[in-house]
Amino acid sequence: MAVKTGNEQLRDSMVAHQIGLLRLSGSINNRIIQLLDATEADLKDRIERALNSLVDGNPVDVTLPNVLKKLKALQDSIGEIRGAAMNDALDEWNSQMRDLSVAEPAFTLSKIHAAMPIILDMALPSPATLRALVSKQPFRGQTMKQWADQLAEADQQRIMNEIRIGLIEGQSIADIARRIVGSAQYDGVDGATQITRNNAEAITRTAVNFFSNAARQEFFEANADVFTEELYVATLDSRTTPICRSLDGKHFPVGKGPIPPLHWNCRSLRIAIVTDQPIGERPFNSSTEDQLLDEFTADNNLGSVSSRDNLPHGTKGKFDEFARKRTRQLIGQTPASTTYQEFLRNQSATFQDDVLGVAKGKLFRKGGLTLDRFVDRNGKELTLKQLLQNERDAFRKAGLDPNDYL
Repeated sequence: MAVKTGNEQLRDSMVAHQIGLLRLSGSINNRIIQLLDATEADLKDRIERALNSLVDGNPVDVTLPNVLKKLKALQDSIGEIRGAAMNDALDEWNSQMRDLSVAEPAFTLSKIHAAMPIILDMALPSPATLRALVSKQPFRGQTMKQWADQLAEADQQRIMNEIRIGLIEGQSIADIARRIVGSAQYDGVDGATQITRNNAEAITRTAVNFFSNAARQEFFEANADVFTEELYVATLDSRTTPICRSLDGKHFPVGKGPIPPLHWNCRSLRIAIVTDQPIGERPFNSSTEDQLLDEFTADNNLGSVSSRDNLPHGTKGKFDEFARKRTRQLIGQTPASTTYQEFLRNQSATFQDDVLGVAKGKLFRKGGLTLDRFVDRNGKELTLKQLLQNERDAFRKAGLDPNDYL
């Protein structure tokens, strides 16, 4: 197997990192959902108590003054408990996105240092600049706070609409409450608040991708002498949108062209390419020079030479020419794109299990399932129980007893 160039190693490490970011978004989303779910028992109780004097088994005229008054009081009460949860969710989003924005350039720099044959002197944007992205940079047309405010407003409006519909149709208090928070039988996914959970998840996933890409852009632009262009890498599977599929593998100047996320739940990223031209003019650090010197002396039968200064007369210029050419070879040209599927398939079983989980790792390796089978049409990861509904044969092929996942 050919040794990968520096740019190829960098591409692979950033693809692996993107998988980690997808997992991070899942972790953040779980926290956001917990905050929202914690209000539902109180929400249900307040709805039931408020409607107790209105519901008698007959349709209710929601335009009557006394009904409007009670509905207004109920709306205020709902706004109080759900609004507090939304404020906590915004705090969580802001905190996580700020930390991510500061960490992303430092992580990228560490991967560049690990991949490239010489140490590069690069600047990191200030933490203050990176943190400010979260409050100032809009994604999908709005800032983080604006999305949170819109989520809260739509949530309250949706709940009140369902209550009005239930009253107009003459439904029981229990049925109206079920319209809002869903039923225990279906884990609440049949209620109106599930829409809020789905929208919160879309905000989380899109925000993680946006701020990770935005923070890297700040880093790339601060080091324009090192980077010439960026490679667009999409998650190529049956869930990939046409726009991302069409852009996969295309090259763009740093900071120019389409930068993910291009749509809700976008999983694509841009990977910077390290140029070999400016690097070819930089002085080598000692470890790089030692590596190149060993190659040069071995190729030219010069024996053991401790440093460039100790090279035989007349060979220093030849070594310099060799070193520049060899450095460019090690850095490499713009690499081709790599799908997550191809990348993960070439990793160890331990790495695959860490990314997917042990059972899903087996389904991926032995059960014949491709990565797109592990998510629904919206890119949301399916549970093993959900997978089992359509992939029972894959479980058996992977050596997993379907009965263990019912």
